[in-house]
Amino acid sequence: MEQAPGTGPIKLEGNEKLAVEFGPIAVLLLGYVLNGTLGPMLDSAFGTELFAGDEGRLYTGLALFMPAFIAAFGYSVYRTERIVPLLAVTGVLVIGLGIMTFVFQDKRFFYVKPTIVYGLTSGALAAGLLTGRNFLRILFDGAIEMSGEAWRTFTWRFIAFNAAMALANEALWRTLVPIGQEGWWLTIKGIGFTIAYFAFIAANAPFLMKHANLDEKKD
Repeated sequence: MEQAPGTGPIKLEGNEKLAVEFGPIAVLLLGYVLNGTLGPMLDSAFGTELFAGDEGRLYTGLALFMPAFIAAFGYSVYRTERIVPLLAVTGVLVIGLGIMTFVFQDKRFFYVKPTIVYGLTSGALAAGLLTGRNFLRILFDGAIEMSGEAWRTFTWRFIAFNAAMALANEALWRTLVPIGQEGWWLTIKGIGFTIAYFAFIAANAPFLMKHANLDEKKD
């Protein structure tokens, strides 16, 4: 059924969408870089010795990232007036692992966060296809209209991409962190993985353009 203009669900687009999706990552990197100033301030505010110094850089970034992530997630729900189950589970994992990082003062919880999130996304999308449901199509929320077969092909590619990202994160943090290159791991995770995502979308652009606006009811 068609809806009158302005009465359908709101979709995040343009700068608004970029701010929600990548704003928290930018805040995380900013906190990491500005730890020399922010770390002592956080230690003073919370009465700890956790944030100052090189070992506290990630904690400082994470202390800023978590409220930024919650704010972005809340804003997304407020604007779109809905919660996508897969994104809700991802959000709970991100916050849960962040809390565990602080509670146990063990940064490994945060190191494995991308692995778990990418792995969960890959597994959930694959399980959906195998049970006759396409969660990626739901996540795109009508932004692209394609046939059922085209969506299945694109979803399997997205599954492979997320699985590769999960493996890449494991290889990177287990290689770089032990040799004192935590900053490089965080940079690659925050910037490199974002570039990889856009490269994946760009590589699939010809496929999406070829199949867009076809009869979406054709399975």
